[in-house]
Amino acid sequence: AGVKKTFKGKTTNLYVNGTNMPSVKSTITAKLKQDSSIDYVVTLGAPFALTSVQSVDDAGSKAKVATFDLNKEMVKAIEDGDIQFAVDQQPYLQGYLSVDALWLYKTNGNFSGGGQEPVLTGPAFVDKENVADIAKFAAKGTR
Repeated sequence: AGVKKTFKGKTTNLYVNGTNMPSVKSTITAKLKQDSSIDYVVTLGAPFALTSVQSVDDAGSKAKVATFDLNKEMVKAIEDGDIQFAVDQQPYLQGYLSVDALWLYKTNGNFSGGGQEPVLTGPAFVDKENVADIAKFAAKGTR
């Protein structure tokens, strides 16, 4: 919904079997071959983005790839220009802060974010300009 709201042009959701990467690759490749006007593929995870890069190549498409989430392989793909950007939601921090917030509420009555608004763990955009800053954290698996 955020992609559709933010970016101009036509957007289409393409559902794939995320437990079967060869199926993901063939589904995305087929869609790109079917519609040469696709200019971006946006995925909901680093492994899917990396597979999408292969699909773009296989389809002979000029589409660019972007994603949500990050891992150490994604860092190299961004550095190499294969991935345009990743939205760094910081899932490690999402899990940590949720447990910490519950503990602080239980032990001290604290309300993170005043108890009214969400406490954001991002999102931040990671692209070629800033990927080096987070590369060491992605290598440790915490980003």
